[in-house]
Formats: sequence, structure tokens, C-alpha cells
Amino acid sequence: MQNLEDVDDDGSIKEDLIDMRHNRGIQMEFTNSQLDHFWAFHLEAYPVLATKALKVLVPFATTYLCEQGYFCLLHIKTISRNPLNSEHDMRVALSTKTPRFDTIMEKTQQQRSH
Repeated sequence: MQNLEDVDDDGSIKEDLIDMRHNRGIQMEFTNSQLDHFWAFHLEAYPVLATKALKVLVPFATTYLCEQGYFCLLHIKTISRNPLNSEHDMRVALSTKTPRFDTIMEKTQQQRSH
């Protein structure tokens, strides 16, 4: 934002923006980090400004996660794979963690032939 006269507030946001504009460390951090992490980190130092920024950023993150879940459920609920309760499949599909297959394989017992 180049023009601070366009900011509508009681002055605290303008002061915070001027502070941030003249701080080289914050400018470098802003360019090198994700927006939500940057504003969450500076929530204590600039509470009003960071709260306004996070209110704008958070709905996009939640919309994205909702759409990701919907498309995952759509994929799980196909004709070839239609479980009545897809809760466990959804949890595995939406998780960001990688399963430890070696530990899982050690705990399962192999089926013996008759």
C-alpha cells in the first residue's frame, strides 16, 4: 500500500504500517514467509493490524480445506468404492502425515494358508 491516507481507522493502524514500512527486518520476513504465519507471529506486536489481516486471510484457508474435503469425498464415494461410513477413508486421505508402513506391517499378523 503506497498511500496511507486511504486507510480508515483511528490512527493506530497507520502508525503500525509506518513502523513496518521502515523496519527492514520485518520487510524481509514479510517477503520470505507465508502471510498467515507472518501475521500470526506479529499478533502481539501489532494486534489491530494483524487481527484485520488474519480476518481477511483465514476464510480463504478454510474454503480451500472444505473444497479439498469435498473432492476427496467425491472420489471415495464412487461406484467402485462406496462404503457407507467413509470417515476413516476421509481421515487418511486428508491427513498431511505419512503413515509408518513398516510399523503397521510389524503389528499385523500374516494370514496363513490352510
